[in-house]
Amino acid sequence: MSWPHVLLIESPVWLWLCASLAIPVVIHLLRRSNPREITFAAVHWLQQQRHRRWKKLFLRDTLLLLLRLLLLLLLILLLVQPFLLRDAQPSDQVLLVDPQVTPESLAKFLSQHPQIHKSFWLQATPTATASARPQATDLWQTLSQLAGVGEFRYAHILLHNAVNPDGYDTLRVSPHWQWHSVKTDAADTAPTPPRIAQLGEGPTWLAPVIQQLAEGPLPGLALEQYPATALLDAQDIDWVIYDTPGALPEHLHQFVENGGLLITDRRVTGATALKFFEREADSELEASAIGRGSWLRYRGDWHREDFFQRAQLPPSLWRHWSTQDWLWLRDSRGRWSIDTAQGFPGVAVADSEVMQQFASPLRNALLLAFALLLMLERSVALSRSAAVSGGGERE
Repeated sequence: MSWPHVLLIESPVWLWLCASLAIPVVIHLLRRSNPREITFAAVHWLQQQRHRRWKKLFLRDTLLLLLRLLLLLLLILLLVQPFLLRDAQPSDQVLLVDPQVTPESLAKFLSQHPQIHKSFWLQATPTATASARPQATDLWQTLSQLAGVGEFRYAHILLHNAVNPDGYDTLRVSPHWQWHSVKTDAADTAPTPPRIAQLGEGPTWLAPVIQQLAEGPLPGLALEQYPATALLDAQDIDWVIYDTPGALPEHLHQFVENGGLLITDRRVTGATALKFFEREADSELEASAIGRGSWLRYRGDWHREDFFQRAQLPPSLWRHWSTQDWLWLRDSRGRWSIDTAQGFPGVAVADSEVMQQFASPLRNALLLAFALLLMLERSVALSRSAAVSGGGERE
């Protein structure tokens, strides 16, 4: 069994709030008063009973003070964000799942491998597959990051395809990983044309350009028409062409942040903080990365004649657009396969280089403890109020 051995905090700047723990104590002391006792012979027999009632009230007051101090301490801990540094326990009963794998394929795989007890989405910080499905990740970077994490040292890896695009660097892998895939046919990874949407009115040359590309090197390419105010999802539409002069609408800014490619000319303006970067000194293009996507903007007005009256306009535009879309470009890279021992240019991470510890946040446990203590505090407070109203409070 693995036990935490180091307690760390993420935001120590909030520790000064511990001084606020003195506030409930001061209030409790100020509310206390020295009673003045006046003895009447006729009520002398009641004094013993009243003493017992006062003792119970005192105990309730003390318990309430402790509970409120604990509640305040838990609030401070939630701001401080403590976490436990645990020893990573490598296991061959763990599965890392490519987010592109469908629920049906995952369920089928798990039924065929009953020895697997835990399954996580394959991402930089793996989460259980019972949680929401994350967006498709960069397999190259993600696997390289997890290769040195002890918890996933002996994990099973379930990919959507056995053949995957090559990367720009060496793939770091664990020599103990056990590879699996849902699809093994390389034909499944053949590139498909991106979905291109025109939002509102577009330049007159756009439709003929798309048609010429579809009849030539890019069969299946099409242009989809949408109103200027349409809300497009970057998971469904790859590129958006926008031709309305003025400030960029917020919904299009959000589209780019979520991973889409926006194509405009110079007449569409952005926020003053938005910086454009030229690809080449003499280029007619400007490009800016926004979130997970990018905005490609032509430096001039693409309605002028010298822009669209060019014989090489279709291939020129396609070259401009495709070089901004890395999801599209990945299909033109080399490929690595899990079906062969040397199918990918990988370097095995030695066991001595593996991180043997991982951080375990305590936020959920603290929230649960806070909820339970709050219910207990309310119960004690209500019972005290009932006792005071039923028998009178000592003054």
